[in-house]
Amino acid sequence: MVQDYYLTEKEFIKLREIVYNEAGIKLGDAKRVLMQSRLVKRLRQLKLGSFGEYHDYLLNNYSDEKDNFINLITTNKTDFFRENDHFEFMKNVILPHIEKSGQDEIRIWSAGCSTGEEPYTIAIVLNEFFENKKKPVCKILATDIDTNVLQHGINGVYSIEQVKKVDKAIVAKYFLKGEGDNDGFFKVKEELKKNVFFRRLNLLGDSFPMRKQFDLIFCRNVIIYFDKDCQRKLFKNFYPYLKDEGYLMVGHSENISTVTDRFVLNGRTIYRKVR
Repeated sequence: MVQDYYLTEKEFIKLREIVYNEAGIKLGDAKRVLMQSRLVKRLRQLKLGSFGEYHDYLLNNYSDEKDNFINLITTNKTDFFRENDHFEFMKNVILPHIEKSGQDEIRIWSAGCSTGEEPYTIAIVLNEFFENKKKPVCKILATDIDTNVLQHGINGVYSIEQVKKVDKAIVAKYFLKGEGDNDGFFKVKEELKKNVFFRRLNLLGDSFPMRKQFDLIFCRNVIIYFDKDCQRKLFKNFYPYLKDEGYLMVGHSENISTVTDRFVLNGRTIYRKVR
């Protein structure tokens, strides 16, 4: 007989505090059912009798279990060319300016990259813009706290459903169509993959390990899960890693003007660093 599990309010409060401390994600009371549904399978795998037992197990095995816990709780919704006006702005404004400046390297950070659709879209835009032109070295850093989605991005394999909204000519140009057992799947070609570097990173850490600044930072549909204090910390942390007058893009439903004055609005949820 399969055991039924119920996440009590007390257990939920304890577990969501760990989520907040580790990832900065603030889960409201309405998320209790969501947490319960996402953790049930893990409890069964560990043969634990309750969420209280899982809480104790997590604390006692924190270094080993932490990633499993965070991976299960985080939300990873993304698409190729999502909120496409940002990529149009990149193509029509940012890249022409960089081309004119003659710089020999472009660095872009996809923060909260999920399963990789965003950084690969960035790579496609770069390749298309610099086709038949002198192309700078292009480096795209793709980071996320969830190790499962990072591995998905590293593999670069997507279902026909995930690429169906992408222009067919772009799919044919930058993806390999699966055959046999891989029928219905598409794999990102090496010419894109070689420019994208996936790394695990907690955006709310006290510092970041990168040594060079970025021309552009994408951090879209991430801060909606953070409270105001975490948002302030994040944009304070971003500031030194963006070049002077570099660009920061957030999600269409996000507004950073109430939590930082270090960036000025330069388009629809497009901000520019203030020197």
